[in-house]
Amino acid sequence: MAMNLMKKFWLLCASLGAVVVGFITLAAGMLTVGPILLVLGYCIMLPFFLWGSFRDSVGE
Repeated sequence: MAMNLMKKFWLLCASLGAVVVGFITLAAGMLTVGPILLVLGYCIMLPFFLWGSFRDSVGE
């Protein structure tokens, strides 16, 4: 179970990376790329990581 979570760890890192880069690009004035990266990180990648990690812990 822990090994499977470590395999999905890249998704958490990519999600947090997208959020950080989204904030940086938003602060730099890129008003198209920044929000897209923030939505990608917060609303798509992070929920997939959480769903996968909780699904594995329940045993489905």
